Amino acid sequence: MKFRAFWACVIICVVAVAAISLYRLSGVSAPADAPQLYQELRSLTRDRLLAAVVVGACLGVGGVLLRTATANPLADPHITGVNAGAAFGAVAAAFVTGSANGALLLPGALIGGGAAAAFTISLSMRGSSPESGGANAVQKMVLLGIAVSAVFSALTSIFLVLDEAQLTTVLAWLNGRLAGVRLPDLVPAMIALALIFPVLAAGGRALDALGTGDAVSRAIGANPARVRVGAIIAAVVLTATCVAAAGPIGFLGLLAAVVAQRVAGRTHRYSLVAAAVTGAATLLVADSLGQWLWAPAETPVGILTGIAGVPLLLWGIRSMGAARKGGLRRGH
Repeated sequence: MKFRAFWACVIICVVAVAAISLYRLSGVSAPADAPQLYQELRSLTRDRLLAAVVVGACLGVGGVLLRTATANPLADPHITGVNAGAAFGAVAAAFVTGSANGALLLPGALIGGGAAAAFTISLSMRGSSPESGGANAVQKMVLLGIAVSAVFSALTSIFLVLDEAQLTTVLAWLNGRLAGVRLPDLVPAMIALALIFPVLAAGGRALDALGTGDAVSRAIGANPARVRVGAIIAAVVLTATCVAAAGPIGFLGLLAAVVAQRVAGRTHRYSLVAAAVTGAATLLVADSLGQWLWAPAETPVGILTGIAGVPLLLWGIRSMGAARKGGLRRGH
């Protein structure tokens, strides 16, 4: 556990969130011919900033949980297909209810995200224990995640064809967008984070043991299968509440989990905190860049995190390939 690195990460992220939030709030101004709109514009900005912090924290924590539960350094809500499944469920719920309210989309997002996680993780672990997979297991999960994402994306497209009236709105939402997210949309994610995070902190020792293997987990009296399922369920709930509010935002969980392991190691009591603040700060920076790059046009935040995440994913695959070759050479 690197205490200096951990506290440096937390302080930098908290200061970045505070500074960016104050700067954006101070820049709110109403049109000269409609000064009465100032409070509404400030309220919109406040909710958008809160959305970046809450969604980023949830996805960061979800990334660490999936990484630990699957023993896969590349596990992420986007890579495992959870984002695509939750997006399909939310679009299906919008089609059925005729509403885009985040709370009404949540049941569909939970069902879709849970189904995607069940397919990808159960199939990738079939025939092997989580700690014995190595590079082949990682690649298997990535390929299965791509396949599951493709299936759910195709199903989502079917609903969009059936309901062309919402096509433009839903397409913007599918790219991951914080614009227009209001406080009521965030309530499920805030409740989920407030309930799940203390439980995870209290069960940090069981997660630490699971991260080192099932044998160690059993040695301390934990049930590794139960801990693994609980971690996956928590990750799916956190991800689904975010997708229902802001749409699927890719690779943020992966990025936050990588940073968290670098600064806090495998001690989950600290790595979960590091992932939460890293996810919040990263999403807030990405949203600010999306507003600034081609202003007054706006780039959805999910596009920016996707662009940033692809090199990280390729680096992870390359690193595992290099480690595997090194192991083979030492074996000979």
